[in-house]
Amino acid sequence: MDIEFKKLVISVLLSIFPAFVGYFLIGTAAGGVAINGVVFIIIWAGLGLFLYQKESAKAQASSMFFILSIETLLTPLVFLIYTFVFSSGQTTGAAEATGAAIGGAILVGIAFFIGVPLAGVFYLISKRIG
Repeated sequence: MDIEFKKLVISVLLSIFPAFVGYFLIGTAAGGVAINGVVFIIIWAGLGLFLYQKESAKAQASSMFFILSIETLLTPLVFLIYTFVFSSGQTTGAAEATGAAIGGAILVGIAFFIGVPLAGVFYLISKRIG
């Protein structure tokens, strides 16, 4: 198997930011607890391998932005999961649960109004590059 060093370096560098975003999303969906750094390494290696399989640096960059668009599109869902995890584990009374639900709805709304347009921008960038 022939490994192209330049292609490998580009795929490793381009996969850092989407791996960090994925790590953040998984940590948030897990209830905001600090998850192990091994999870970041696994995501980074998987994305690096995925991007390495692309034929050119242009295709790698296009795929990176497409992955970022998917991740930002999933942001409202992740915050909705976080709201359920937080309200089930951290609240004891009805008033606390209601407050958590209202705060979670606001959080999901903000994530929706930021995440969906940002996903569109990343998608358009990926199509422009590719």
